Amino acid sequence: MAGDFPPPHSGPACRVEWAHRVVAEPWLGAGPEAVAVDSAARRAYVACSRDNAVVAVDLDRWVPVWRAGVGREPIPVVLDLPRRRLFTADARSDTVTVLDADNADRVAQITVGQDAYPAGLGHDPARRRVFCGNTAAGTITAIDADRLEVIGVIPAEIGAGSIAVDEQRGRGYCANFMAGSLTVFDTETLRPLRRIAVGEGPCKTVANPTTGHLYVAGSLHSTVLRLSLATGRPLDDMRVERAPVGMCVSPDGGRLYVCNRGAGTVSALDAASGAETHRITVGHGPGDCHIDAATGRLLVSNAGSGTLTVVDRPWLPGPVRPQTHPAVGRRIPHFALPDARTGQERTTREWAEKKYVINFFASW
Repeated sequence: MAGDFPPPHSGPACRVEWAHRVVAEPWLGAGPEAVAVDSAARRAYVACSRDNAVVAVDLDRWVPVWRAGVGREPIPVVLDLPRRRLFTADARSDTVTVLDADNADRVAQITVGQDAYPAGLGHDPARRRVFCGNTAAGTITAIDADRLEVIGVIPAEIGAGSIAVDEQRGRGYCANFMAGSLTVFDTETLRPLRRIAVGEGPCKTVANPTTGHLYVAGSLHSTVLRLSLATGRPLDDMRVERAPVGMCVSPDGGRLYVCNRGAGTVSALDAASGAETHRITVGHGPGDCHIDAATGRLLVSNAGSGTLTVVDRPWLPGPVRPQTHPAVGRRIPHFALPDARTGQERTTREWAEKKYVINFFASW
């Protein structure tokens, strides 16, 4: 019977690496902040805030395929798949620019106010709406995603920026950075519903419909606050590294990835327990991240490096480092041992300079 089956394969080709790995890090331009992904079309779209542009990247070859100018200082970018359009909030132009995701043509540029400093976007594809958080104005501009026109303005608070949408309940959550709060609003009627205090410096908010949680990155305290989507009640704080500013949830809802801008890392958290399982080293000043659903790879935009870090198997910890003795790398303490042959005391300095060979059996 044994001869009926080929011998089992072995060797390096069959070794399974139980660790994440950086597979690419293409340079994109100055200040890449947000990233959106179209897994089916094999494209990633990155807003380069200092280049006033959006860059499209091939997800298989990891090279830019086009670059399109938008307004001044685009910070967030969202992809509306039904129309295949990209929206950027251009902080220093007070506009939202709309691009064709396939050919980079500019479709529209929508003004959201004067001295508004739009710095955050939210997307409700089911209700065909895009929401823009206006930091200086303390408002949220609602835009019809099909007609590309403003359909309402929702009062928020100073520092309005990142917006998460709970599509199931028709609720939007706008992080008000300077007010230390969330503005909750109805995405259908555009009515403000309530205010939730979340502490200083809420910088990014994302929803996880799988677990029923809302996450708020507290950039000043290096924590992520977890709230209930059903009640809005704060549940707990999850500790990460310095200055978390960007986040994304894995497609299955099982993982939360947090970009720690001040540490150059991404914290991987178990979405159910809230525990940090490991950290991923990326480029300088990571701003935001997204998962390619087709491959499971994590894409991280590094504002300080001008690059996009591509991480394979991000749910796994890093490579195991070989264990070393605690004394490795430390100065040798002073000691003296008698020479087994002559009885002369030999010192640390003589040992370090290899002026004699220690008889280990004698020294024991």
